[in-house]
Amino acid sequence: MSRFSGRVVLITGGASGLGLATARLLRAEGASLALVDWDAATLGKVAEELDALRLPGDASQAGTAAAAVEMARSTFGRLDVLFNNAGIDPLRARSVLETEESDWDRVLDVNVKSAYLFARAAIPLMRESGGGAIVNTASIAGLKAAGDEAAYSVSKAAMISLTQSLAVDFARDGIRCNCVCPGFMEMVMTDRRRDLTDEQVAARYAYAGAHVPLGRQGTYEEVARCVAFLASDEASYVTGAALVVDGGMLLA
Repeated sequence: MSRFSGRVVLITGGASGLGLATARLLRAEGASLALVDWDAATLGKVAEELDALRLPGDASQAGTAAAAVEMARSTFGRLDVLFNNAGIDPLRARSVLETEESDWDRVLDVNVKSAYLFARAAIPLMRESGGGAIVNTASIAGLKAAGDEAAYSVSKAAMISLTQSLAVDFARDGIRCNCVCPGFMEMVMTDRRRDLTDEQVAARYAYAGAHVPLGRQGTYEEVARCVAFLASDEASYVTGAALVVDGGMLLA
């Protein structure tokens, strides 16, 4: 398949997890890639593997967003797809009573502000390119709050709302915006995994097996295929959607 032949794709959080799986899939389908991640060492290896442009940096900073879009402009002269995937879910950020103000701010900055900043930087270049597609990583926690994850749940609800706002505001420019809402994934988010014991991770797998109707966690590749669909011309009449990819978890 070559759905992305000649297309330029910018991905935040592109060095691991869903971002990396999506980068690999889109590269295999012909995309030229620009990747952003704060893990410079891993990003360098991934960029070499995928022959991608790379920018180490904090996606929640306006300077990072501006530099990433300029990198795409100066190298390729266009931008067709933006995948806002950067995100964190620190284990210590639990209920509102147990969440420090600094952690609340950081979660909202990385999970939501980054998408605002990258969309603001990317849309003018997308307009020049004749339109494009923005895909955001939300979560089923944005549709039904997860227990003891207040900041994360709020951030993902905000991401769904931001998706809808972008869809409404820029449809006339030929820019579509959608989001994916994953449920249990094959691995917890990178920042959260550092604070979990092996026993806690095993308990999480067991919980998913017992509570997800399909009986297992989703893989990054499964969600990446949904991202690719929303970013492709196959979804040309889809905008403002929150695509749930959770094995039926919300129905349980």
